[in-house]
Amino acid sequence: MGKIERGEHMPTLALILKIAIALKISAADLMVATESNLRAASKLRT
Repeated sequence: MGKIERGEHMPTLALILKIAIALKISAADLMVATESNLRAASKLRT
């Protein structure tokens, strides 16, 4: 997952679903959390 975390690789939908299952959350919740984290990181850079 290091490449995904560094933004060097885009995960497939199948991988997103596997990650969500491993975290015991829905894929939608995973996407919302990811979007929030990306927005927060973007604000820190500006």
